[in-house]
Amino acid sequence: MSFLHGDTPVVGFGPLTLDDLARRSEKAYADHMATYAATEVLHQVVVSAPEYDRQVAELVDAAYLLVREFRKKTKAEWRTAYRVWATAAGITVPPDADDDSDDDGED
Repeated sequence: MSFLHGDTPVVGFGPLTLDDLARRSEKAYADHMATYAATEVLHQVVVSAPEYDRQVAELVDAAYLLVREFRKKTKAEWRTAYRVWATAAGITVPPDADDDSDDDGED
């Protein structure tokens, strides 16, 4: 039997409850999704310039690469947090959920 939420501590997780684990997973997901918003803002910076500026383009490219590396980290953290919550809730995560590609094909 699985329970998606609960305020009783989960065995093996100290004082943490399913609700705590769910919040950790949700926060990790939000952090991961914020990386997509960040790259969208970087894109808007470049396309909104009245003319091509090589220095700006190089800075944005460097920032974009930094965000992509951070995205890999946040994705791993989200997947781990989700698996911990799902396992504690008695949910089986299908093997295809282990796909290592990035959502936008940039991995």
